[in-house]
Parts: sequence; C-alpha cells; structure tokens
Amino acid sequence: MRKTKGVTGLSKKPMRQKGLSLVELIIALALSATLILGVFTVYMDSNQTSRLATSLARIQESGRIATDIMARDMRMVGYQGCADPDDVALNVIAENPPTSDFFSTTLRGWEVDDANWASGTEFDGHSIESRALIGSDVLAVQRGESVEVEITGNMTADNANIQVGGSEVGLFSQNDIVLISDCEAADLFRISSQPTSNTWAHANNVNTDNRLSQAYTESARIMRFSATVYFVADTGRDDAQGNDIRALYRGTNNLLNQATPDFQVDEIVEGVESLQIEYGELLATNNIRYTTADNVGDMANVVAIRIGLLISDSDGARNSADTATYAMPGEQIVGTTGAGASAVTHPEDRRLRRAFVSTVMLRNRD
Repeated sequence: MRKTKGVTGLSKKPMRQKGLSLVELIIALALSATLILGVFTVYMDSNQTSRLATSLARIQESGRIATDIMARDMRMVGYQGCADPDDVALNVIAENPPTSDFFSTTLRGWEVDDANWASGTEFDGHSIESRALIGSDVLAVQRGESVEVEITGNMTADNANIQVGGSEVGLFSQNDIVLISDCEAADLFRISSQPTSNTWAHANNVNTDNRLSQAYTESARIMRFSATVYFVADTGRDDAQGNDIRALYRGTNNLLNQATPDFQVDEIVEGVESLQIEYGELLATNNIRYTTADNVGDMANVVAIRIGLLISDSDGARNSADTATYAMPGEQIVGTTGAGASAVTHPEDRRLRRAFVSTVMLRNRD
C-alpha cells in the first residue's frame, strides 16, 4: 500500500517583499516637504501677526498713558483755585520762587533746534537742556495742585500764622512752597515753621515779606505748587537690534530755597521718539490759530494745545525697514534716506511706529 505524502511534507516557496520604487520615494518626499513647508509658513505668518499685534498693543498703551499724563497737566495750566488768573495776579513773596510772574510762566514751550535752546531759563546748564532731543519740543507747565489741607480758622491779619488741618498736612516740609487763594486774592509763600504743628508761618527769613495780600478766611484753599517740564531723550538703552531707545521724560522742580533750581527727572513712557506741540493762540478776531512755539505771539493767549507723540515698540516686528513719513503737529517726521539737513527724522529700522495727536483745552484760559 502506497503512502501519500502529507501536506506537511511539501516544500514552501519563499515570499519576495516589495519596497518603494525611486519614483514613489521622490513623490512621498515632495508631498512631505510641501506639507512641512505649508505648516512652517502658517506658523511664521501666525508668529509675525502675533508680534505685530503685540507691538501695536504696546504702542497703543504707551500712547494712551503718555497722552493722559500730559493732558492732566495741560488742562490745569495756571490753576490757582477760584481766583481767575486773568483778573487776580499771584502775589509772590517766597524766596527763590519758580516764577515772579505766574501769568506769563504758567505755559511755555520751546523748539529744540540746538543744544542751547534753554538759554536764560531755569533749565540752562541742567541735564534737561543737554538731554532734550534736538528736533523734538519741550513743554513747561506751572499750576496749583489740590491737596487735603484746609484752613481751620480765620487769620486775624495779613501777617498772622495760618491754622491748618487735614490728612495731607504731614506731606509738607519746612521751606516748602504753598499757594493759598480765594476768589479775590492769591499768594505764593514758603512755610517757615514746622508744618506738622498745624500752624503755618510765612516769616521773612524764607520769604521776601511776611505779609500776604490779605487775611484769608476758612473759605480759602491751600494748594501745592507744581512746576513740571516734558521732553524726549535717549534712555541710554538699546533694543535687540542695537537701536537707541528713547522715552518721554518729566522733570519736576523740587522748589528748593536756593538760587539754582533743582529737578527730579523721571522716565514716564518708553518708546516715545518725538514730542511735537502746536499752540492754539486766541487772536483778536476770536479765532484760534494753531502754530509752533517760535511763532506764538503771546503764550498768555494760548487756550488750547495740540500734542503729537511718535511712539515705537522696541521689538522689531516689521519685515522691512520703516521709511514712512509721519504727520505731526507742525512737523513732518521722515525716514533718514534722502532727508534734508534740517529735516526731523526717525531711524529706518524694523520697529513699528504710530503717531498720536490729541487736542487739550486749557480750562483756566477760557
């Protein structure tokens, strides 16, 4: 009997494994590269959009803060309580005062054309004069500043001490300058006594006279005197591309009893590259003419101010150099390429820039 060979005894033919052909490999690589390039392009575009949006948000915030700070000071130019500065002249008896004619110095402006723009002013020889950016403007403001201090009793005579009270009495120091006024008179004097005693003297050891223009009653207001100046300067810092970073600065007169004025200078807003001002001068025809500081006939007739700020962000978010021209009050700020010798320019870098213009009415000049 023949035995049939089982299946298990049959020989197996080996299977050949097929791979990708060269053409298929090239197509796969091309598709993958296209897909990766598309994803990379979307990422880069999204990243660029995000950087631009972030830079623009920073610029908008800087513009809002700078405008608000300056506008607050501008609106109160010449403020001395209910005493109208047009009718009531501030009687100044303080030694080494910040002004001898308050009405004429409440608002002043300069075009910074050279390094000697401050000659003959309290800024002459100070770092404010040397640091202020040539081609930008400088604006100085003087005003009374409301405080929580009140008169607690009527004065018996114009040379009597002033009895005061309030939560901010302790913020004053001996020799500080104080503005006191009602609707009929206003005086600027130095406190010769210790303010915390709640008895404020105005003796002639720190004043040119110990007599005020009148004996004030409890209805009078006491104010801190404020003298500030705004300008643009280099911060001394550089951005990631090595470009100079500029900022808006405010100098505050410390009002010390000394012949040479002393200022506390603070950086207010980073990224401000230029400050340009136009002054709304009230003419005899009752029309308002906006012009630059060097063309104003009489600063006492200025009833409005147009503030222009050119602001950039230190993150170079642009893809190309900024060669744009920015229209500012009284000035065109152009790129450096092809600019004339007298032109006001901005750097042609990749920083994003925006111009902010705001008009402020002077409440005490209406």
